[in-house]
Amino acid sequence: MPTTPALKQHLPQVDYVRAIASLAVALFHLGGKALPVLKYGWLGVQMFFVLSGFIICWAIPHGYTWRNAGTFIIKRLIRIEPPYVASIILILLLNRLFINDYTSPDWLNVAGHFAYINNFTGKPYLSPVYWTLGIEFQFYLFIALAFPVFNGRWGTWFVMGVWLLSCSIDVPGSTISGVFSFFALGMLYYRWYSQKTTGLLTTLLILPIFVYQCATGNWLPIAAGVLTLLILVLPLKQNRAVSFFARISFSLYLTHDAIGSRLVVLLGQNLPKTIVGKGIAFTSGIIVSIVFAYIFYLLIERPCMRLSKKASYNGVNVAHSVTYTLQ
Repeated sequence: MPTTPALKQHLPQVDYVRAIASLAVALFHLGGKALPVLKYGWLGVQMFFVLSGFIICWAIPHGYTWRNAGTFIIKRLIRIEPPYVASIILILLLNRLFINDYTSPDWLNVAGHFAYINNFTGKPYLSPVYWTLGIEFQFYLFIALAFPVFNGRWGTWFVMGVWLLSCSIDVPGSTISGVFSFFALGMLYYRWYSQKTTGLLTTLLILPIFVYQCATGNWLPIAAGVLTLLILVLPLKQNRAVSFFARISFSLYLTHDAIGSRLVVLLGQNLPKTIVGKGIAFTSGIIVSIVFAYIFYLLIERPCMRLSKKASYNGVNVAHSVTYTLQ
């Protein structure tokens, strides 16, 4: 059952989604081509989008107004940008050290990473996961401005209006409009969870989003989105292993391709081209990725989380806010 805003607390269900989504994406990149069972791991991205739609809204404190938009963005930048930049530097260093025919990177393209403009320019990102961070940042900008309206009396219909608009326009580039359906699922869940709308109305409004996505050939992504909602609804209890993977989910998301995928390729070139050889390469890649992500979390991500908490909303009640952060 949903709780009142005054009783916000840690939600074990969020840990489950974060752990499943990040591991799914990592397993997909490390073994999706060799192991068909992992080829659907990319759906973890849609799970993250749904989760963002819910938990970013849930974490915003009571009394938030447009005057707090700048603080909201600053807090998100402090939380997200340093680990993101560190992962970019890591990739550049690894490219320099291990690529035989190394050529200097397009520094203008690299600079575009920092402002997430590659989503619009079409320039390639250094990592296959970075485009999703660009989408997430667009969502942060949207929420920073739209939350006072969305959190009001007509917020549910505001979400549906924005969703209909996103279905009607074609914005060039990799933009939030193309995936807003998934953020909308999370935002509608937030409206129900915070007791701003009924479960019946929420279900009825989720149905057209589901039908539209199925009709446009996106039945797998929207199924992953609905699965995310089901996980959030389940009365799950906190689990130590799940909590661990939830904590390192962003670090794993950022670094698994740079570390694990390279190791899988390296071992694959030197081990027998057999099931056993592929299994050793894949298992080694995922274990090393997890260990590295944990170190990355301790040294880089966790300090940024603590620093982000110090950026306070002036004049806003933050006593009952939560500090969930996503990829």
